[in-house]
Amino acid sequence: MRTHFLIAVFLFHTAIAIAENNSANLSNEQKCMEATVAGADESMTIRTLKEACNLVVQQGINTENNPGNPINSTPDNQTSTPENALQVENTPVSLPTITKNNADAPQVGLLKNRLTIEALNRSNRFILMPHKRNYLLPASYTNKPNEEPYHKADTTFTNLNHTEAELQLSVKILLHENLIDNNGHLYLGYTNHSLWQVYNRNLSAPFRESDHEPELILTFTNNWEILGFNNAVNEIIINHESNGQTGLLSRSWNRIMFTSVFEKGDFTFTINPWYRLPESRQEYPGDPRGDDNPDISKYMGHGELSAAYKYKSNIFNIQIRHNLDSDYGAVELGWTFPVTKNIRGIINYFDGYGHSLIDYNVHQRNIGLGIIFTDLF
Repeated sequence: MRTHFLIAVFLFHTAIAIAENNSANLSNEQKCMEATVAGADESMTIRTLKEACNLVVQQGINTENNPGNPINSTPDNQTSTPENALQVENTPVSLPTITKNNADAPQVGLLKNRLTIEALNRSNRFILMPHKRNYLLPASYTNKPNEEPYHKADTTFTNLNHTEAELQLSVKILLHENLIDNNGHLYLGYTNHSLWQVYNRNLSAPFRESDHEPELILTFTNNWEILGFNNAVNEIIINHESNGQTGLLSRSWNRIMFTSVFEKGDFTFTINPWYRLPESRQEYPGDPRGDDNPDISKYMGHGELSAAYKYKSNIFNIQIRHNLDSDYGAVELGWTFPVTKNIRGIINYFDGYGHSLIDYNVHQRNIGLGIIFTDLF
């Protein structure tokens, strides 16, 4: 009798634990739907919204406090099944379900997961969505601080430290969605990349360079299969980049860019060619109406190739630029890894030209260590 009583008590507590767990999951899913229904993509039905929120719950994203944050990665114990296909922006998005020891299950597209989360909040005017990576590198070391522009401008901004802080803020907001048959979303993006001589007390720790990059982005999603890769996203971009300086320190250029993103499982690569819009020649050095840097394409090239690979909770990426008409270019390597639930670490290495606009024509090697707040996916 005592044994039966203990078994009954055990089963009772087990049933309560299961019920509480199911209730918590249901509550989180309901909270997600309440927080995102007003700003979700117009093409999302109640069913697809519910399925997307199920993905959010599985990923552990807090939509109440940070609804615009894209997922950083798919949990290592999750894969997808065809039954959970979600149609977002006319692109079938596979939602992961928890399965273990199933190596043959199809993998979830990393970029599609991010697009799913963005679709939940695309029309919410109170949310700025992450665009490019957002990070802070407290230690960024360069082998060759570029002091020449400051000497030419006759400033006291010299004796630069080799080690400085580097940070990037990148956000975007939807201007108009579904321009062409439930596709074609128009965004306004902005990226700020700053180099901060925070350890240089002799110069009162100034920001030596801040590059501003506003963009008008027309994004098309699709599900084309090319050589086994899914061409998930194509973009047409009007891009302006400037360091906000005047006179001899001014650097800027305007481009029309085309971006195509391909993915297969845990691997993605991006093709990003651009055309620089011509400007008039300067009549004298520092002429505000003329081209600040007529030879910038010589060093920065006419496009960029990038790729990223996710291994467990780590993301490895590479970016390559090269002007095929010259010997100038750059390569950038990165590794991000989990530190806490919401923060990831980053190690970044750059070798070449164009680490910043003021340094576009100087060959540098930079290595940085810090934290990243929003990753590629």
